[in-house]
Order: sequence, then C-alpha cells, then structure tokens
Amino acid sequence: MDDNKNVGGRDRLVRLLLTVVLSIAAVRWLRSGKRLRGLLAGVGALGFGFNATTGYCGVNDALDVDTTGESEEVDIDFDEPETTDDAGSPETAASADSGSTQERTSQLECASCGEPIVPGQSRGPNGQGDIVHDDCL
Repeated sequence: MDDNKNVGGRDRLVRLLLTVVLSIAAVRWLRSGKRLRGLLAGVGALGFGFNATTGYCGVNDALDVDTTGESEEVDIDFDEPETTDDAGSPETAASADSGSTQERTSQLECASCGEPIVPGQSRGPNGQGDIVHDDCL
C-alpha cells in the first residue's frame, strides 16, 4: 500500500458522512432480513471509513487524483518580450512602458511571413508546429 495521503479536506468529510449513512442502512437492512443489501452497504461503509480515517484511497491512487491540497503548484514564468528603443538598443517591454500607463498588448505573429494574425483570421500549425496564416501554409 502506498503511504502517501491522497484524500483530504471536504473529500474526507464526505466519505465520513457516507460511512455513517451506509452503516445505518446496513444495520436496518440486516435487521429486516435483506442480507445482500445489508452486506453490500456494510462493505461500502468499511471502504469509505478506511478512506476517511487513513486519508488514502486506492482508486484515487490508480486515477492519479490528489484531493489533499498539497499537490505541487505549477509556477509559470513568462519572459518579457524585447523591444528596441529609439537608439536601437534592446530593452524589455516592462522598462519601455515604465512611466507610461499604456496597456501592453501582445499580438500573434505568423511564423512564415511575420505579419500579425488578427482575431478571427484563419490560421493553423505548419509542418514544424508553428502558427501561420492559412494562406502561408
């Protein structure tokens, strides 16, 4: 058994409540003579109780699901596009816009012809996977 916890927070609470409900249903069905229903509800209560108390679920492990909230966060670092100032030396767009309140817009450019691709214009990947105008394919 994998000793990593993959059940947490609300998921554990829901499984605990399901344990209580299935336990009550199992006892009532067993008392009324419905053995198969009582047995299945009891097995379900045991399974959910195990998940709620240990914080581990084999199904979550098989499906690679983690509800503990401790999963690795993905940090994406975007590079600033380079622009040239009036003297021709490269500078980042952040330093070029410093002091101005202009909103920076990024445009998608055709990898083949270098012209901007405007919203609504037909485009697609070429053989290398770069985005180009449909006419440039």
